[in-house]
Amino acid sequence: MSDQKKDFTRRTFLKGTAVGATVLASANVFAGPLKYFKPTIIDNPLAQYPNRDWEKVYRDIFKTDSEYHFLCAPNDTHNCLLRAYTKNGVVLRIGPSFGYGKAKDLYGNQSSHRWDPRICQKGLALVRRVYGDRRVKAPMVRRGFKEWVDSGFPRDSATGKPDPKFFQRGKDKWLRVSWDEINKISAQAIENIAKTYNGAQGEKYLTAQGYDEEMIHAMEGSGTQTLKFRGGMAFLGATRLFGMYRFANLLALMDSKLRNVSPEKSHGARGWDSYSWHTDLPPGHPMVTGSQTNDFDLFSTEHAKLIIPWGMNWITTKMPDSHWMTEARLKGAKIATVTVEYSATASKCDEVVVIRPGSDPAFALGLAQVIISKNQYDADWVAQNTDLPFLIRMDTLEPLRPKDFIKGFVEPDLKSIHFVKEGDKSKDKLKQFASESMKGEFQPYVVIDKRGQTKVVTRDDFGKNCEKLGISPKLNVETTVKLLDGKSVKVRSGFHLMREYLNKNFTPAKTSAITGAPVEGVLKFAKLISENKEKTLFATGMGPNQFFNADLKDRAIFLVAALTRNVGFPGGNVGSYAGNYRSSIIGGEPVYASEDPFNLNLNKGGKPKIKKYSHYESIHYFNYGQRPLKIGKKMFTGEGHMPTPTKLMWLNNSNSVIGNIKWHYDVVMNTLPKVEFIAYADWWWTGSCEYADIVYACDSWAETKMPDLTGSCTNPFAQVYPETPLPRIFDTKSDIEIIAGVSKALGKHIGESRLEDGFKFVWNNDVGEYLQRIIDASDSLSGNKFEDLHANAKKGIPALMNMRTYPRISSYEQALGEVPWHTKSGRLEFYRFEPEFIEHGENLVVHREPVDSTHHEPNVIVAEKHEAIRPTSPEDWGFSSSDLSSETRQVRNVIKTVDETLKSKHPLKLKLQYSHVYHTPKYRHGAHSTPIDTDFNSVLFGPFGDVYRHDKRLPFVVEGYVDINPLDAKAIDVNDGDYVYIDADPEDRPFRGWKKGTDEYKVARLLLRARYYPGTPRGIARTWHNMYGATFGSVRGHETRPDGLAKSPETNYQAMYRYGSHQSATRAWLRPTLQTETLVHKSMFGQGIGKGFEADIHCVNGAPREAFVKITKAEAGGLDGKGKFRPAELGFRPTYENNAMKQYLKGGFMKKKKS
Repeated sequence: MSDQKKDFTRRTFLKGTAVGATVLASANVFAGPLKYFKPTIIDNPLAQYPNRDWEKVYRDIFKTDSEYHFLCAPNDTHNCLLRAYTKNGVVLRIGPSFGYGKAKDLYGNQSSHRWDPRICQKGLALVRRVYGDRRVKAPMVRRGFKEWVDSGFPRDSATGKPDPKFFQRGKDKWLRVSWDEINKISAQAIENIAKTYNGAQGEKYLTAQGYDEEMIHAMEGSGTQTLKFRGGMAFLGATRLFGMYRFANLLALMDSKLRNVSPEKSHGARGWDSYSWHTDLPPGHPMVTGSQTNDFDLFSTEHAKLIIPWGMNWITTKMPDSHWMTEARLKGAKIATVTVEYSATASKCDEVVVIRPGSDPAFALGLAQVIISKNQYDADWVAQNTDLPFLIRMDTLEPLRPKDFIKGFVEPDLKSIHFVKEGDKSKDKLKQFASESMKGEFQPYVVIDKRGQTKVVTRDDFGKNCEKLGISPKLNVETTVKLLDGKSVKVRSGFHLMREYLNKNFTPAKTSAITGAPVEGVLKFAKLISENKEKTLFATGMGPNQFFNADLKDRAIFLVAALTRNVGFPGGNVGSYAGNYRSSIIGGEPVYASEDPFNLNLNKGGKPKIKKYSHYESIHYFNYGQRPLKIGKKMFTGEGHMPTPTKLMWLNNSNSVIGNIKWHYDVVMNTLPKVEFIAYADWWWTGSCEYADIVYACDSWAETKMPDLTGSCTNPFAQVYPETPLPRIFDTKSDIEIIAGVSKALGKHIGESRLEDGFKFVWNNDVGEYLQRIIDASDSLSGNKFEDLHANAKKGIPALMNMRTYPRISSYEQALGEVPWHTKSGRLEFYRFEPEFIEHGENLVVHREPVDSTHHEPNVIVAEKHEAIRPTSPEDWGFSSSDLSSETRQVRNVIKTVDETLKSKHPLKLKLQYSHVYHTPKYRHGAHSTPIDTDFNSVLFGPFGDVYRHDKRLPFVVEGYVDINPLDAKAIDVNDGDYVYIDADPEDRPFRGWKKGTDEYKVARLLLRARYYPGTPRGIARTWHNMYGATFGSVRGHETRPDGLAKSPETNYQAMYRYGSHQSATRAWLRPTLQTETLVHKSMFGQGIGKGFEADIHCVNGAPREAFVKITKAEAGGLDGKGKFRPAELGFRPTYENNAMKQYLKGGFMKKKKS
């Protein structure tokens, strides 16, 4: 274009355009208006370009005047220090810090810039959230709750229940109040509830309300035990989230005062679990290794030759770390995935096997069968590092002990563990220890060596120690032993028992039949793994954790890994990657969370005394209806696991506990009415806020005013939440300030000043003192100064932790033979001889069908007759083997062969023609703690995003959908994009006691779009977990707002379903073998070994998201319910392809390069 300026008016221009359609018909293509834009040829466009002042318009929009760093830390297993770019005090955009390559440890070792976060879409769109209309802008109290408090907490004289008129949650009005008032209301409610349920009167009330006597007994007379607190994924905040547990411990002060008891008899409140709640915990890891979770930094891929993402959609759920997988492949590693559909990760793999959801234990057992039958396992490593050579008595199914047949046998003292008095800890921080009362758990075992001699093996004789003693255990053993009482007993090695079970049930053909994997796939994967000893990484994800048989999946995968010497090596290991749980990495956390409230150290630089008064509890009993697992008269919940009644719940960072809880609508309709005070601290108005009584307004990450500390399970960094210069946008406070404020108000209310002192350094604006104490007590951080870590974080630079290896590798010392695993035997354990495992037929690693998500009979043990599998029958517990109701199904021990299992049918398939397994996995970077309800993320999530909402039925700019195989959909007359109802077991879903025609049922019944997805196998349906569900408020908005948005007129809560949610189909399940009192395992912090319940280690797991459903067409998918969904009608969707689309899919628009 000429650089000469031309003068022409708007009239001149419009006159030129009047030629209209004749322009293109003209012989002169530049006739009419186009003459003003006639191009000319210019050698250098940049040099000749005309006046560019107009560019300032958009350049000024993008230009900023300052920047700072903050930590973005949803539950995504990574955490990212990001750079916020601001203009006039407003954040305009977010970018990477580029500081990760500058991170150093205490020795000066420096990390690589390859660690710099790529930023996921949630981080990129975070500005829309920081300034969003759903920010919690000030402390809020529900009107009815305030009226109850102001009325003096009136209660029924017989039951102690408040009048339901005060508790119209989800339908009530909200009031904005001051921070002083919200703290005062909170303090009054905390004191009243604890006082009400104290002692004999409290027991009388709770009995009248119908609580189990075992739950009431667990309170030990303390009403404080009805108060529950949770800092969600607490590892994400060493002080702000663990502050909830500190407060729970401080409440022993209130208990002491209210009940007039000594500190020794006082109780703190209860703390709810996190990692196991989210279905993140791999529950079988403690059963095999003794430790919470075996894992490895994800850049261990640098050392592997074979990487197996198992139920882990690595590319889409580990975005900051996904490059490690793709880079490893570029360097020659082979990627082979085990998945339940053709996922994004599958498209990046060399080998893919698609299995039936919930059949993971079976597939792993099939691999083990091939490896053993083809003699491709490392027999010496298995003999020295696992319990498989130990002899098992066939009369008791327990290990043969030397004292059983060796006269006068004296157990030798153990060197690998030492015993301390109850409540004490080892002075040697690196030494494993247990209480003296547990000595009997570490008895010697018996093996037969390769020369046929009987040998005693103690816990000290693990790994190469076994070899040094000249003991070479034989794996395949079946013999008899004469006992001291003169009886002969048959004994078999654990390996011999396991091999028989595998050969009978999981040959390649049978594995293929039960899992859906081709025989060739079973053989190929087994071959690949066996050929890559010490070089195979099993990166397991959350997907398989979501099934009732998750612990069996873990045990089976570890079996494959142990057989092939792939546990504890830099390139060969087992890891689980779901939530960010690694609190134990920051091992000094107890000096903060469990500081003795009766002896607080208020001196800067002081060493706090630890004394735990609080108790931990699994939330699963809460969403199970506030009840333990009791079928008939049989109590399956161990005493240490026993919950107490929940009368108050205060949660932070925890939308999953109401808003996205399993069996959500049952919790809302049947469980929440029993709770008298629900408080949430959040910075975004969630579904949990909808049903709360008080909502505390928190600072967002971008406006952090109180620094904090966190880490990760996928990388080696300690990361600080730096204090940021961005002024608070609303009337918010930091999480820890909120806790401190309520604690102070409570102290004033009951006359206990130590409740204020418990957060002294918050009041002094010196949270760094608490953080320094934690650092000093943590092996991974000791030697660092918090002020230095904080200063670097402000520059976008994290710190490398003090780890023995880089990358960090779980089981590394054990694989080297330096220390034992944290188990009874000191080895990897595959045979579980505890009575609970024997009575449920799971002493061996077996396969159980899913408890609901199966086309076959649920929860059956798949096995041919085997002398070591002798479970207690349903009849022994007082109910029939034919009883397949949801409750009894959880403890129903019925054995079926592979053929019998495949011929059986789910009871809903038999009676009601239900047709699909329905699973709801997390899509982590569009989901979970930062869900997909940020509009910029939402509109791109799936094919139904529409920023203009042309179809006013759309609840938001996107909506929830179900993926279904096109052939299945067509069979039930469902087109791509149609609305469908999804109904699960009518016995208890969407909630117990539902009735058609009620408002409650309308809100709860799931209505969503159907998306054709050929990658989903037939008979399977899938909905992502990450979308907010319908509430009473959102339904009212959807039905009354002119724009049809499913947005609450009262609170601005935005749903992504018109009605119901993916949780309409789920319910709570309690697995009996996760509630045992006898499993020995490592404690959360340090090297202590205990047994029975421990939160986030051995407890019920995540109420598996299982369902078997019926899918029914509800409405046509076209605009306003007329005709087909537009993209399908145009030929751009699967099975609807027009000719151009078909050509595109065949690569017809690609030009082949001529050779």
